[in-house]
Amino acid sequence: MPSERPAHRSLCCSPTRCNMTSVHRHWNCRSVLSRHVRGSLWMTTFRRVACNPSQLRSRKPRKLKSVCASTDKDQPDLIERIFGRLFGVKALQERSPGGLKRMSEEALLEQYPATLTEFAEPVNGDDQIMASFRPLLAQTRLQKAPLRLAYSAEEHGWSSSAFHDHVNTYGAAVIIAQTAGGAVCGGYNPRGWIGLGEDRNSLAAFLFTWPDGNTSRPAVKLPKVGGAGLAVMDDPTRGIQFGAEGLSIPLTAGSSNARTAKSRLGTFYAKNPALPERGRSLFSANDSLKCTELVSLKAYVALGEAEQWHLDGIVWQSQN
Repeated sequence: MPSERPAHRSLCCSPTRCNMTSVHRHWNCRSVLSRHVRGSLWMTTFRRVACNPSQLRSRKPRKLKSVCASTDKDQPDLIERIFGRLFGVKALQERSPGGLKRMSEEALLEQYPATLTEFAEPVNGDDQIMASFRPLLAQTRLQKAPLRLAYSAEEHGWSSSAFHDHVNTYGAAVIIAQTAGGAVCGGYNPRGWIGLGEDRNSLAAFLFTWPDGNTSRPAVKLPKVGGAGLAVMDDPTRGIQFGAEGLSIPLTAGSSNARTAKSRLGTFYAKNPALPERGRSLFSANDSLKCTELVSLKAYVALGEAEQWHLDGIVWQSQN
């Protein structure tokens, strides 16, 4: 009478090729061994590779997949992965996916008020004037950018049209002027001028001054106050205007006040601590509090091509 087949044989995935009869010698067959130890369920699974032990030695070990986060900069970050799952991978290839404009590292720095404790390092190619205001550009998009003289009133004319012709659409700009009383002052416009009649809002805008005209010493830096609104008023029919009255240079061509500048601090830009008795003005003690005349006026922008703008419905958008 044939002997009864052992119960463990049913666990063997190839009973015709396996002649083992002992459960303890059946370690290389597919089986599941479960046990309960100290209230925890432990599961041990053995997969059969081959009944021939020699094949076990020749089999190559599996490669484990890395669970570490990729350090490749080209890989999408967490926000991009979430956005890609919601709107699809193709949306990430757009410049403004879902109407959300990507922000560069330089632009991200300018989401905060101008720093008063950090100073930019010199940049090769800076002339004497650029080197004087370069330290003020720390934590701005022009911090490390090579600059060029875009507008000079003495060369291009004391008019608003000449100013806008040479500065519009070139991005962030630095204005620097010298008054008849000897002060050297100006301002930084992070948004630049485009001449579309819109106000340019920014927390990172600031004014600066050397009331005595000595640019070898650190300038007095006056950050934007009262929020980002009205940092610069971009009126194509007028010249330069930081805030409603922080620094105003109308550049009215053909008039006696073409070189006139006005300054009243405190509302949109911080007061001048260098001259406590005249803290509401950028100008020197030799200038009038109401207005003064300028002897020079220049505008500097980063090297590069002008921005391209187009009308999207009723809103002007930059293509850069």
